[in-house]
Amino acid sequence: MKMFEIVPNFSTSDKNVINKLSDEIKKYGGNILDINVDINHNRSVITFICSKNVIDLLYSMVKKASELIDMDLHRGLHPRIGATDVLPVIPLFDSTMDDALEISKIIGEKIGNELEIPVYLYGKSANSKNRREISYIRNMKFQYEDLKLHITDMKYKPDYGPLSVGKAGALLVGARDFLIAYNIYLNTDNKNTGNEIARSIRYRNGGLRYVRSLSLFIESENMIQISMNITDYKKNPLYRVYEFIAMEAKKYNVSVVKSEIIGLLPEDAITATLNYYIRSNLNSKKVLEYNILTNNGYK
Repeated sequence: MKMFEIVPNFSTSDKNVINKLSDEIKKYGGNILDINVDINHNRSVITFICSKNVIDLLYSMVKKASELIDMDLHRGLHPRIGATDVLPVIPLFDSTMDDALEISKIIGEKIGNELEIPVYLYGKSANSKNRREISYIRNMKFQYEDLKLHITDMKYKPDYGPLSVGKAGALLVGARDFLIAYNIYLNTDNKNTGNEIARSIRYRNGGLRYVRSLSLFIESENMIQISMNITDYKKNPLYRVYEFIAMEAKKYNVSVVKSEIIGLLPEDAITATLNYYIRSNLNSKKVLEYNILTNNGYK
């Protein structure tokens, strides 16, 4: 049976809305694994897996979000262009990237045509190299309000759907590999310092490949957050990203207060990080729960 991990990012932190979206996912057989709600970002991430009715599930979920979330009223720290802002499709087990690609294009076309929401393909689904990265259409300087004004420009022509933006905004959908969403909080409120540290980790500035970063001031914490996506955790593991930020922070007499994982991460990302710090030989077979599940036919 082919299974997929779906990790939609919604432009809301309203728990009533998230509950309704969760109900929609469950109605079509989706198994929700994690829900992350961020009030400062005014953004929520639901991680779920599904193997049946995938197209119907995704369509119904996006439709429900378009009915519940008004982008004209949305405010938050994180860049966004739509109610369902990003819709990644990740192949699991016997599924292939080609399977995920097919789903992303079928659902993208269906949403564009039937819901009249502009849809942009990204990641491995992108139709051109310059559209693989989300930042080509959504970044700190170009968001929902900007897209409303410029969607008729050739640069921002959607892959599916109309050349106009309604209150549900637009949608990014794409097939991709596992990604780790990771935030580090620093004991400073200096936005310039945050920007310099976020800039330093980017590969084009001499930092780490496969890491996207933003600096955000979290008013409720009175701290700078370095918000990151690690797109290849095997080539640049979690511990390396943490150490890089900690080292850069020291240059500004700043230190790490805490960090957080958004959503879920693969088992080997955890064991690799723990092995680095305690110099051990840990692997999944040494984990009690893994052995219990394996020996009882659950894995």
